Amino acid sequence: MEFCQKHAWASVGVTHVDGAVVRVWTCENCPAWTREPLDAEREVDWDDTRLSEL
Repeated sequence: MEFCQKHAWASVGVTHVDGAVVRVWTCENCPAWTREPLDAEREVDWDDTRLSEL
């Protein structure tokens, strides 16, 4: 399997892994992928969002 020397990362979604919310990234040019934990300090309570008002 070949991987590129400089990845072009694209976010493909968010999921829940081992109790943590993570963003999933894939390279646009090769089969490489990774996960990045989201910063819990930046989380906004659902009741404080506009979506909760819908």
